[in-house]
Amino acid sequence: MLSPKAEKIIEEYFNLPFDGAAGIRCPYYNNSRRGQRGQLRALIGKGAPEEIVEEAKIISIQYHHGLFDKDGHCCIHGDHGDGQKAESIRRFLIDHDLGVDCSGFAAQVLSAYFKETKGVDIGRRFQFWPRKYFFRWLIAKLRPIENMSVRVFAKNVNSEKIFDGRGAIDTAKILPGDIVVMLETGPNKKRNHIILFTDITAGVLQYVSARAWSSEGKYGHGVARGIIRMTKPGGNLLEQTWEESGKTNEANETYLEAKNAVVLEIRRLKI
Repeated sequence: MLSPKAEKIIEEYFNLPFDGAAGIRCPYYNNSRRGQRGQLRALIGKGAPEEIVEEAKIISIQYHHGLFDKDGHCCIHGDHGDGQKAESIRRFLIDHDLGVDCSGFAAQVLSAYFKETKGVDIGRRFQFWPRKYFFRWLIAKLRPIENMSVRVFAKNVNSEKIFDGRGAIDTAKILPGDIVVMLETGPNKKRNHIILFTDITAGVLQYVSARAWSSEGKYGHGVARGIIRMTKPGGNLLEQTWEESGKTNEANETYLEAKNAVVLEIRRLKI
């Protein structure tokens, strides 16, 4: 498994730490459609759980939405049960573009993991731009989490390829903290995606990711857990059984992202 602090951050994304409201799964939000620059991490899909929570409280109080009181405590009352309360807040987050994207999720979890296990700040180790592009280089150094895209994770200077996803896979050589990168996927080959392995046991690869499946509509997306069952030992990733949200392989949109990707690789950070 990952380290305790990394697991704690994962759990907080699945149950955002709102005061007075439980069971709120963090939605997915990708800033590339809006292209906002220089914003807080929570506003561009890169925020930690507590940053997303605090921004939601600020927006609610500032614009009098009535979800939280002046102390930030959830004040939804009446006939709302816990499930309805959680759903109301989730919809509020989505309607106000608050959530996390796949690389922001991976960056936050792996940052905690390597700080705890190796005392390393991955933001300081990552390379984003050559120094000749000074301003871009400087901005990335000052705001590393905000600049950790899937392509940055996939750079050979930042990670090494352990396996080609379309070649033979040896699960004994895969570790918690390894990632699967999917480049140029989706209907128009314009999307990139990343999933993070959290545990490997008995031929089962457990992973987490932040994603938006088309089948889930406007309000169903968010962080998710899944598994890859190595039902064909020695085979490639796409020959295995992918299970997520009760869906398997062709019905599983994460599997389809992997299948349609131009580049599908298992990689390990160079830390």
